[in-house]
Amino acid sequence: MSLRAEGLRVRLGAAEVLHAVDFSADPGEVTAIVGPNGSGKTTLMRALTGELPHDGRVWLNGRDTAALRGWEMAALRAVLPQSTPLAFPFSVVEVVRMGQMSGLSAADPTLAARALSAVDLAGYENRFFQELSGGEQQRAQLARVLVQVWEPLGPDGPRWLLLDEPVASLDIGHQLGVMALVRDYARRGGGVVAVMHDLNLTAIGADKAVMMAQGQVLAAGPVPEVLTDAVLGEAYGCPLRVNAAPADGAVFVLPHSVGKVA
Repeated sequence: MSLRAEGLRVRLGAAEVLHAVDFSADPGEVTAIVGPNGSGKTTLMRALTGELPHDGRVWLNGRDTAALRGWEMAALRAVLPQSTPLAFPFSVVEVVRMGQMSGLSAADPTLAARALSAVDLAGYENRFFQELSGGEQQRAQLARVLVQVWEPLGPDGPRWLLLDEPVASLDIGHQLGVMALVRDYARRGGGVVAVMHDLNLTAIGADKAVMMAQGQVLAAGPVPEVLTDAVLGEAYGCPLRVNAAPADGAVFVLPHSVGKVA
């Protein structure tokens, strides 16, 4: 039971932006997709979720996603895009219940409140979504995604959270809270794939990393094997040095130099 892709190619207009990418993620782990701007991270995520037409094949829990119906996909995985603008004045609890109605837990009247509590929005149920700050909106959308696949293990195997930049708008406290939440989801048997920009959060929160560069996978594997000086320097085009914090040995990434402006 895994999320696996072979030979993914995506064209946008006349340009091929994803070049024969192979990808795999396992339940029980957090897999981070990392890389510089324009490297293909979001394109890969959108191909995995079926939002973009692509060549190649994607398997979810051993099933070809091309053969799965919409409700079958909704029961197995929930997707958090980079942004989800809303044109109508929905309340926060209404937004969360949109996800609940898409999954298998629609009958649980307590689930929306529990999910909002999990993302530190308890008591926000009746506020209008548009009144929230950007970070609060992001967490409300995460709650919507959570209720869709609330139980990490179901009758058809592990369920999956597919998250595109889930911590991008958040302060450091809520970033750490979200990373703890997704790690707990994985610990309980679910699978998590997240597009990440913050390499240090990736280092402390992910089990595996997939480094993208120019529409291809530059490196993939356990985080310490991917976040190396050589891989990071090649991917980002600048010298970066990976260090280890003395307290617990967790790696962190420190810029090695800053280019001078002429």
